[in-house]
Amino acid sequence: MPKKIKSTSVPLDLNNCPPLEKVPPLPKNRSASVTSIETTNTDGSVTMVERLMLPPIREFDELTSFEQFVRDETWDNEFDYFHAKLNYYPPFVLKACRSNLDKIKHTANKNSRKFRRQLNHHVKNHLFKDLEKCCGYPLDFGKAEIIETPNKITWVYRDYSNHGFSEDDADPLDRKWKLDLAISCTNENAMVEVDYKSMPVEDEEAVF
Repeated sequence: MPKKIKSTSVPLDLNNCPPLEKVPPLPKNRSASVTSIETTNTDGSVTMVERLMLPPIREFDELTSFEQFVRDETWDNEFDYFHAKLNYYPPFVLKACRSNLDKIKHTANKNSRKFRRQLNHHVKNHLFKDLEKCCGYPLDFGKAEIIETPNKITWVYRDYSNHGFSEDDADPLDRKWKLDLAISCTNENAMVEVDYKSMPVEDEEAVF
């Protein structure tokens, strides 16, 4: 397990992201994110049950800061409990306009086959690989579910695997987690939204 280091002190270096070699115990402060709620039973009685609150959403407008946050969540032993959103112009868009946002083509949006092809290439060949380094364990998103409306398209990826850890590594600690990643763009501009969430598997009913 990498040493816990504050995010502000260590710039992101994708070539120096130590892997998560084994699943560590839950952090002691996780209990602070648990709340009690009332549930009504079939017989009408009320029972108090504990639920893990949804993690606060961290928002970013720069790819490196977003990836650094993901790395730091692993370093801080919070790799199974975070939610981050990124709104950014992908590198291929910035390269085409030479970082002059005023020169981004108005056709660079979800209605362009070229834009969608380049975005998928960026996601699968760059973003996934970067996130895998930042997470410190293998990612297995598989094929995306595509949700499209006239104004927006979203690729939804899910990784509900063991993330490269054996059952022996995870079961003694009862610590398993799922990853949900959504990539979206609209018909308005070349801006892309990334919505990335990691949650413990046993907390399907997490609450706000």
